[in-house]
Amino acid sequence: MRFITNSARETKTLAKKFSKSLAEGDVVIFEGPLGTGKTVFVKGILKGFGFREKDVISPSFTIIREYKKKDLRVYHIDLYRIEKKEELLNLGYEDYFYSPRGISLIEWGGRVEDILPKYIKVRISFKGFDKRSIVITTKGYPRTKFKTLLR
Repeated sequence: MRFITNSARETKTLAKKFSKSLAEGDVVIFEGPLGTGKTVFVKGILKGFGFREKDVISPSFTIIREYKKKDLRVYHIDLYRIEKKEELLNLGYEDYFYSPRGISLIEWGGRVEDILPKYIKVRISFKGFDKRSIVITTKGYPRTKFKTLLR
């Protein structure tokens, strides 16, 4: 699925709609150059789950941020600073990926794509100053998972 957004606001709106398709145990990986809006998209997803946008902070330095709401946990993971898969193993990533009570949102997820049996990929690219191309693909999920995005 391909989408074009013309502002950060439109990107967040699309992400909020996207969040309605997610379920516990899902893993979403984000790819795209620095500054394309990976964290903006994550903020929209978390807003869709009822979190306040101002509480969503990029985990670039902490690597993992956990957001909790009732029975839902969302793990926002940023692998930009992870250079080797061994570093990821030391973080105990198994506790986060495919958690039965959580959803993992992984920026720079292409770095671990080859070890994931299933995932949803959100690829964001520049098309202009505020304009973005957002392509959503999956590995191991049915194509019908994202019907809500077409409404």
